Parts: sequence; C-alpha cells; structure tokens
Amino acid sequence: MISSQTLATVFSILVMLALLWPIQENWRKKPKDNFPLSYYPMFSHKRNTTYSMPYLVGYDSLQNRYFIPYQYAGTGGFNQVRRQMRQMVREDRHDELIERVAQQLGETQRSPFDQLERVDLVKGKYHFEDYFLHNQKAPISEKLLSTRKITNP
Repeated sequence: MISSQTLATVFSILVMLALLWPIQENWRKKPKDNFPLSYYPMFSHKRNTTYSMPYLVGYDSLQNRYFIPYQYAGTGGFNQVRRQMRQMVREDRHDELIERVAQQLGETQRSPFDQLERVDLVKGKYHFEDYFLHNQKAPISEKLLSTRKITNP
C-alpha cells in the first residue's frame, strides 16, 4: 500500500511540474509556444485597448440601421468571413465586396433585409473594455468605406 501511495505522489509531482514547465517561456527574449505544453501567448501578450474592424450596415426607407449578417459577405464561418472582409478592405477591394453584398440583399426574401434600400461598408473602432465590461456597443468612431443602393430584381 505504501508503494502505491509513493508512486501516486511521485506521479502527481511529475504532472504538476509538466504543467508548470511552460511558465519559463515568459522570461525568455524569444519565447516558443509548443503544443501541448503551451504558455498561452494569446492571453499573455499585451493587446491594444481598441480594435478596428470592417462590417456591413443596411438602411431601410426610414433610415433604420441594421447590421448585416456575415453570411451575406462571404462563405464559411464567422471568423473566416471576417478575415475575408478584412483582406478585401486591406487590398482596397471595397467596391467588389459591397457590390456582391448589395446584390445578395436585393435577392433576399428574409425580413428585415428584404426591406433595405442601401448597404454601407464601414470600419468601426471599438474599445474592448467598454464593449465587453460596460456593455457600450456603440463604436468610438466609424469610417465609411463604400456604399451601394440595393436594387430588387
């Protein structure tokens, strides 16, 4: 019985050391993130307090504002479409993106998007802490990148 307790203690200590081992990367000049022993740089690196991102906004005849779902902008999941949009904006291909979205919105029968008259591609700047902790969902600033009138077929 004593040998199994000793074995369990030694095993527990080894597991704890293995889990704590990646912490040493925090003090290296060029840390390496190795799976499965990761020091989680995505959580430990300092981030900016603000984040800018492009998104789509539609307007109806009364100028009510609607955020356009990512499915109208590209194929794939949310993060994949977000990256596609960012790439197109970076390559100055705003018009190509907004034209495709306007065409899809013109063909949709999904409410309230079937009532939209205009779609804008904007780049909004958000404050992380205000957005997530203080529920302030409005952007700090917005820049209009492109706009299109939506025509129904």
